[in-house]
Amino acid sequence: MQVERGVRSGGALSWFLQRLTGILLAPILLVHLLTMHRYHEHGLAFEKVTALFANPYWKVLESVFLVAALYHGLIGVHLMFQDYIRRPGLRLVLYSLVVLAGVTLLAFGLVTIFSVRAPLVPRGMSPAAH
Repeated sequence: MQVERGVRSGGALSWFLQRLTGILLAPILLVHLLTMHRYHEHGLAFEKVTALFANPYWKVLESVFLVAALYHGLIGVHLMFQDYIRRPGLRLVLYSLVVLAGVTLLAFGLVTIFSVRAPLVPRGMSPAAH
């Protein structure tokens, strides 16, 4: 049996998207780390994080970060399974479990990102005093 290789084998798109998400993840990770984990011994306080997430830009950025990281990781695991697990049935079961975990993490992540609301500041009180 001859194994099909090259662009028409169906692996070129996965290869390209793995590289694309890897390139995309680098600057987003840097922005995330510098913003969420800066100037504070244990990261930002809850109030500061919720204030950041009041801006739709951060929700979109963190959503793209989540989707790209999950996709990048799932493709990597899929390629590892293809390379090292020879039994097709076992490979299917394991990859199905990984996809299920990925979809679950995506759902939890998106719910978390989009459910964060800025803290309410009582009228007449400045956000800094709150």
